[in-house]
Amino acid sequence: MKILVIATWYPHEENPAEAPFNAEHVEAIRGQGHEVRVVHARLGTALRMPEETNGLWEGVPVRRVLADPKHPATLLACERLLAREMAWADVVHTMAFSSILLAVPAWSARTMAGRGSPWVHTEHWNGVVNPASVSPLWKKLSGLRRVLRFPHVVTGVTGQLAAEMQRFARPNASRVVPCVVKGRGPVVPATFGTPLRLVAVGGLIERKRPLAAIATIAWLRDHGTETHLVWVGEGPQRAQCQALIEQLGLASNVTLAGSVRPAAVATHLSAAALFFLPTAQENFFTSAAEALAAGRAVVATRVGGFSDYADDSNSRLVDDVSPEALGAAVLSAADAFRETPAGDIADPIRARFSPAAVGELFDGAYLAAVASA
Repeated sequence: MKILVIATWYPHEENPAEAPFNAEHVEAIRGQGHEVRVVHARLGTALRMPEETNGLWEGVPVRRVLADPKHPATLLACERLLAREMAWADVVHTMAFSSILLAVPAWSARTMAGRGSPWVHTEHWNGVVNPASVSPLWKKLSGLRRVLRFPHVVTGVTGQLAAEMQRFARPNASRVVPCVVKGRGPVVPATFGTPLRLVAVGGLIERKRPLAAIATIAWLRDHGTETHLVWVGEGPQRAQCQALIEQLGLASNVTLAGSVRPAAVATHLSAAALFFLPTAQENFFTSAAEALAAGRAVVATRVGGFSDYADDSNSRLVDDVSPEALGAAVLSAADAFRETPAGDIADPIRARFSPAAVGELFDGAYLAAVASA
């Protein structure tokens, strides 16, 4: 099939790390033999002229177009481009909630003219599940989720997200298609030594709760377990984190590694015994899935759809974010998984979320959309 992907977030030269999950889904789709084009509609942001930014991204033709609500002419140009590209496609596939809003005018016009395309939408965004976690404004505007009624099939990266989407979608339109999770290199056995080495991967932002993680390291030390945490990621709470580390005397127990390249993330995962991140809200929780794919058990809070794959066989999830509860979960995980071969943790995740497995799920979504159109 010819698949037109419309995405408001997609990797580009200025930010190669923007929405890698969309590019990985495109890779999975292409792996099934489909021909894919991408329109990357950038919302309300400065962009070089399209002729300078169009071209191939990892072998995929990508058209970049500005769509700025403050400049209606850019929206009209975007709609004209989308209509032309939709004429080429067998299936339209939007990725990210805002891309639905851009696709509706062109798709509706073509549909009313008898030239509509089957439409699949894929969602990763926490704002669909929990609007209040995004902002008070989005909570007030969250009725816009009714636009999920337009696509023939909607897919969410977790069961929780897919169930919430079904409330607004066509009857029986929702299904789960997870993120792609790649194992980066061979699985290295975990070493549970002294200190007990933990790793977190996420921004130093309030939602990821780095301060709670640091307080937990102090609790573990004070209760007889020397622990070292490497936090991979950057953010506005760095200064607060550094201050708390100094206040608690944890300079030798916590390392703020900052942002690193993917290969270095894999190195940090392999060097740790456990992945530990007491996040406040997640959907798929890619960093936790990548940790499991590296053979590292996860200790986290039970706050999202990632319980689809994180369970007692490979994780310890808790409801309480006190240092006592989190510390006890770390100790429980260390005891439970000390003798578990890393491959026993990694292999099911690598198989379940491989590009081929995800691509097959998208094949099913496309066939269902074609049948419903």
